[in-house]
Amino acid sequence: MIFLAITIHTYRLAHQLERPLNEIYEARKNLIFIVPSREDKNLLLEMLSLKGFRFNLPQIWQWGDLYSGLSDILRRSGFETVVKRQLDPPDHWLVVRHLVHDILASSKELKEKIPAVGQPAFIETIGRQLHELIGEDTLPEDLSTTLNCKSCTDDCPHLTEPTGLLCHIYKKYLSYLNENDLADSAQIPILARKLLDTESLARQLKDRPFVLVGFMSFMRAQREFIDTLDDIGASIDIFKPDSTMGDEFYDAEQQFAEKAFIGKVSEDRPAKIRLFTCGDPRQELETLARNLWFKVEEGVLTFKDIAIEIPSPYKSIAEDVLNAYRIPWKSGSGKYLNETMCWDLVKRLKIAKDENWPFLATIGLLSNPLFGFDLPKEFLEFLKERIPSGAKEWTDILSKSGATESTRIIKKWDSFFNHIKRGSNVESLFQRLLKLLDDELEIRKRAGACVTDPSLDESLYEVSKFLEALEKKALSLAESLPELGPAQKDMLSEAEGWEYLNRFAEETRILPPKRKRESVTIYFDSSPVLATHKLYVVINATSQQWPGKITDPPLLNDEARRIIHENANLAGIHLPLRHERRQQKEALFRRHLYASTEETWLTFSAIDAQGRPNKLSPFLEMDGEKEDLYIIVEETRRPLSKLLPEGERFLREAEVPKDKLSRPRRKPIPSVKPKDEGYLSDIDTWVQCPALYAYRSILKLFQPKEAGLDAQKCGNMLHLLWSKAWKMRSSEKGLSLEACVEQLWEEVVESTYPLLNHIRKLHRHRERLRLQVLRLARIQEEIYLKLRTAFASTEWERQLPPFTINDVSFRGRADRIDHLKEIGQILWDYKTAGSKNYENSLQLASYALALSKADQKTGGAFYLCHSDSMCLGHISKEHKGLDKRLVPEGYSDNIKIKREKLEDIAKRAEEQLISWAKDLTSGSFEPHYDRKTCKDCQYKVLCRKSEIEGGEWLENGEQ
Repeated sequence: MIFLAITIHTYRLAHQLERPLNEIYEARKNLIFIVPSREDKNLLLEMLSLKGFRFNLPQIWQWGDLYSGLSDILRRSGFETVVKRQLDPPDHWLVVRHLVHDILASSKELKEKIPAVGQPAFIETIGRQLHELIGEDTLPEDLSTTLNCKSCTDDCPHLTEPTGLLCHIYKKYLSYLNENDLADSAQIPILARKLLDTESLARQLKDRPFVLVGFMSFMRAQREFIDTLDDIGASIDIFKPDSTMGDEFYDAEQQFAEKAFIGKVSEDRPAKIRLFTCGDPRQELETLARNLWFKVEEGVLTFKDIAIEIPSPYKSIAEDVLNAYRIPWKSGSGKYLNETMCWDLVKRLKIAKDENWPFLATIGLLSNPLFGFDLPKEFLEFLKERIPSGAKEWTDILSKSGATESTRIIKKWDSFFNHIKRGSNVESLFQRLLKLLDDELEIRKRAGACVTDPSLDESLYEVSKFLEALEKKALSLAESLPELGPAQKDMLSEAEGWEYLNRFAEETRILPPKRKRESVTIYFDSSPVLATHKLYVVINATSQQWPGKITDPPLLNDEARRIIHENANLAGIHLPLRHERRQQKEALFRRHLYASTEETWLTFSAIDAQGRPNKLSPFLEMDGEKEDLYIIVEETRRPLSKLLPEGERFLREAEVPKDKLSRPRRKPIPSVKPKDEGYLSDIDTWVQCPALYAYRSILKLFQPKEAGLDAQKCGNMLHLLWSKAWKMRSSEKGLSLEACVEQLWEEVVESTYPLLNHIRKLHRHRERLRLQVLRLARIQEEIYLKLRTAFASTEWERQLPPFTINDVSFRGRADRIDHLKEIGQILWDYKTAGSKNYENSLQLASYALALSKADQKTGGAFYLCHSDSMCLGHISKEHKGLDKRLVPEGYSDNIKIKREKLEDIAKRAEEQLISWAKDLTSGSFEPHYDRKTCKDCQYKVLCRKSEIEGGEWLENGEQ
């Protein structure tokens, strides 16, 4: 009779492992558990009912703990062992980068033959395949068989072939690890197996059972470690999730078919599935949230009975929806560093440095609470006028203004990024980043000072843990032995330095803050194998996610893998083929279906976040073979047409039922105290939108001025310039208007807007305005010469005679009025913008109306537009021939006289004034929704047009 020391216990339902695991533990307290993840350690302790602080807890290892754990057992027995330093993901990338650079330096044609070698992503690609080869305990000589090599030499003839390059780097990588006492994480079972050659350790482990929980299959290195344990007589129990994939699936049952006894420890009942089909990802999450609430309100479940598995792309929207629906949630895994606000701050600083500290980005950083500045409004206005950029310009302005702390901080920012730009090794990189954030910027201290609200304690916790992770890594690089070898001393380029930091931030988690016990458990991307909940939810059960895109690895494709599999001398090496990787995804998907004790919910949206169509995962295709695996007990469909609940329950705090919105939605109408006065210069604003007029002209609501050119100061400067230039033109004979402008330009600029001369970034605006003024001066000079014989006098900034409509007095002031013999008055108004903005303007028409009501004749009214050097306006019916007298020869393209006569447009202006007067006396101003007006309106939030009419105006004019 053959005694089988390996026993495989298959199970579908992880919660049914509690009894057999407790029985094994009670029988053999000295056993060693091995589980896939850190989260599984905690779940196993719960299954064994071992919580809180107590002594003699069982040893629970992950594969990464195996080598150090066995070394500890040896040391306690009096044996000295050399523990190799295990590479973490960023250090693994660093070593692979070092080897790739060495190979590139030795082969000039490599980049030409394999262009991808020069791409940043190549190091990650080759790193993954090195990890896979080590996990299968593949020797470089084994890999060389795919190239028909008889021997493996340093002068590789196949170096410019993808598989040859992989083979060469693989050999170099193993040598590098060995020479520097380092270990790849996939190498741990191999190193542990070598420790088993020590007789003392083998003797101790013979009496210590090994229980491996939650492994569906093993890599060859892991499998050989288990075989060695079996050879020394250790008892081995493997609790394996039942893949339900059949005999063709390569799993632990196949791997140990000849050496293991296989039995079941849980029932094979099918999973009960409820499927939710929705319109888009947000609706998918909102539909889930409302149904979770209904379940909890029924008393069927509590929030702590529920777990949701969320793919990473859904993370932000899922958190947003759960918070909006006030569903308490917790994540057992914590945030990655690249998801924290500290990392976001570092990225923003980098972008600002890359753009040479532009004004808006830098002022935003200086205003960040983590830097502790509360910049006074006056100082902000001062900076906006000068729009500094570049480290020197910023520090010069700030130091002259007495802002010494801001000056110091910008210098520290710039110094850190210059250090990275010059090149740095990883040790110096982390030391400088930690010094910048903790010592020089005092982020931890400032965060503590600005967190006065207890609800923000989590933010302070996040800052503290981020800096702790940086400190731990910096200490590891500086003091851990052995060192990482030559790679640790390599000078990284700026791009490589950021790549290393990115990898560190992507791979390092901070411990999650404490949350309420009564919370939904969130798993991002995948759950621990021992996780079981009454209700388990899988988000995005689409073909895009399950199985997703499965491609051939670029350096070791399926053809090369088959050659290795078919080589009789390489028995036992199994590198998964594409169809097997798809099977692994399906087995993982099925494991999630059995993570619930009562019901599993799957959600699916018809389109993804980019609007591309989705399909339900092919893993859910029903056929006769799968009826015993799962049953779809209910299906809920909620298309985008049912975005809001209609005729059904709704959650008052988070939703509004559609039938509540079926009534006409009232526009938010600004209401003010009735007015008895209006200014004619505002008529065009009122015609555009009465609410816009009320917000701007009555309530005086303005957004903060933008940095750079001050349009209002420009307008005032140009008005003063024209006033002075015309007075000089009339008093000094022989000078043209253009010559007067040239003489007065510097004086007027210096007296009204001196920054145009003194701020380098405004020089281009100064020159543009000067050229526009000169062009407009030439046009006006020619018009003056045409009308010279009729010219009588000019008035500047003249107050127009007021007039009353419906108890409202309307007033106005004209920029310039020319008095002409026989013609009467001509109105002129200077505009900095182009003439297209005044095609339908009623401003001058209302001025002409004011003059006519005082029995004063107006022959014409014109806008003088600087931007396009145009003169645009209307002439009266009485002076139809004025256009011929007005338009100089050679300037017909610069003067546009509208067909509508001045009297007619004045009449239209009066009709608008009558309506405007009603609004002023009532104090009520209803928004006028118009595509052109609403598109760039700064008061959108107040008028809520998108809520009332549904949607915003797009760039192409569609809604």
